[in-house]
Amino acid sequence: MKPHRLLIAATFALAPLVLSAQEIAIGNDDSRPLDERVLYTHESTVHISVNTQGLGMGYKSGKIRSIDKTTYWDFEVSYLRSLKQVKLMSIFSTTAFVYGKMNDVLTLRGGYGASRRIYGKPYWGGVELRWLYEAGAELALLKPYYYTVTVAEPTSAGEYAQVLKYDTFDHIDEWIEIMGRAPFKYGLKEIKFRPGVYAKGGLEFEIGTSRLRAQSIEVGGTLEYFPQGLVMMADNPKAYLIPTLYLSYNWGSRYNNY
Repeated sequence: MKPHRLLIAATFALAPLVLSAQEIAIGNDDSRPLDERVLYTHESTVHISVNTQGLGMGYKSGKIRSIDKTTYWDFEVSYLRSLKQVKLMSIFSTTAFVYGKMNDVLTLRGGYGASRRIYGKPYWGGVELRWLYEAGAELALLKPYYYTVTVAEPTSAGEYAQVLKYDTFDHIDEWIEIMGRAPFKYGLKEIKFRPGVYAKGGLEFEIGTSRLRAQSIEVGGTLEYFPQGLVMMADNPKAYLIPTLYLSYNWGSRYNNY
């Protein structure tokens, strides 16, 4: 399933949970164990995410300011792809490739944010709903994308293999056949760095059954800006402003750290 279809399906799937979370808790939870009734001071989680232009994983370290507010530091690494790229396969090879791709893009992100409670979880369980916002800096790593090609020499009976970048194809007089993507090691010494900033916001659905265990699903949007621009595909303008929608799953623990 494509990322944007997955996000739409997740939104409809979570709608009934939001409605149930709006019910106000009645009574108390004195019957719960003591460790389930304590308001903890810190929260640490890891997360995996899918967005409309890639995949990511990260770590959050949060401080619980009150029952309604938590602030946190968020660190994430993600793979960024162009919406225009399409994987192809040569009949002579089992290695897929993206025709016209110029660079693989990996982003390292660090930011500060906060989540605020909208609806509390009923005492018998259910879902707690929060809204969150976050901003920070990021660094994009651009590694040139190489192809394995077969070059046919018209003046001889032989062929030979080469590893080339897309923008060098027009400078070869001989006929070439793309066999697939070259091994990952090619281009590692040519990595370029592009600094940027980002901001994101969304909704967080706390689905954990224990206050000791943090477990939630996030749905939201991210806006990234790179002043120098990112080159991902040939014959396309640089990407300066990149908006995406994301869906992430978070899990971890809450604890006291005085």
